[in-house]
Amino acid sequence: MPAPVPRSEIAAAFRSPLVPELFERLEATPTYLVHVWPVIAASVDTAGFLGSALYLADMALDAVEEVYEPVTDRAALGEVLTSDTVAAVDAALDVFHYLQPQALLAGAALAEAFDRPEVGGAGRIEPRTLRPREQAHLEADLPSVTTAAPLLVEVTETLQLQEPPQLYVVLGNWPLYLEASWDELQHLAAYPDFRRRGRALYYYARSGARFLAEPLRADADALRAAGIDDAEIAEARAIVDASVPVLATMVMHCTAMRLALGHAEREVVDAS
Repeated sequence: MPAPVPRSEIAAAFRSPLVPELFERLEATPTYLVHVWPVIAASVDTAGFLGSALYLADMALDAVEEVYEPVTDRAALGEVLTSDTVAAVDAALDVFHYLQPQALLAGAALAEAFDRPEVGGAGRIEPRTLRPREQAHLEADLPSVTTAAPLLVEVTETLQLQEPPQLYVVLGNWPLYLEASWDELQHLAAYPDFRRRGRALYYYARSGARFLAEPLRADADALRAAGIDDAEIAEARAIVDASVPVLATMVMHCTAMRLALGHAEREVVDAS
């Protein structure tokens, strides 16, 4: 079996203190991950990939603004939370705001690759520079809390998932914030327009797979030729197919949380 992809390498590629949850799950299929990671990493390291991810973030903001007007805004949160807590939550949300669209694009490309002999190769290979904002993300400390926390159990059940999303696990570090935020978002998540726009992000991300910087060959035939057995292929596909739609939804949730904190700026204008 080849050496596994180091977790630190995956996190660093996304300029994140966290390994995206999709890639955490794909550690259960190590040979598959070793096969696809070089192409994904090469694309993540381009300016075009980041631009596409930030465009996704702007799409989410447009959608959220149309269906959501925060009740518990920054001023209201300031009445129940310390200024340090609000600042810490704000910083954590900025990490996810930047990370989740990138992970969504990468995961969507993997999903597309299962059904095609080749995806990608149309992206511009322009090196991605390390921005000050990314450096701040890399230095962030985002500890996780137990997924058995009562509110996280409720989040998982309400969203009909097997485990709580990474976004909510990290926000569990600030339970008063999470309680106030979830009190609104649990209802918003049921709105048809909110769900519909989350699905639109998902399909846009899948259509964007063609803009990977390098071609990705990861259908069943290519994976078998790389020595990956059918059981691991099936498990990898199940992980990707289950994770990518949830990522699209979490982009929407993170956007709504940031909107409540006053963030309505478009990223394609200023991604510094």
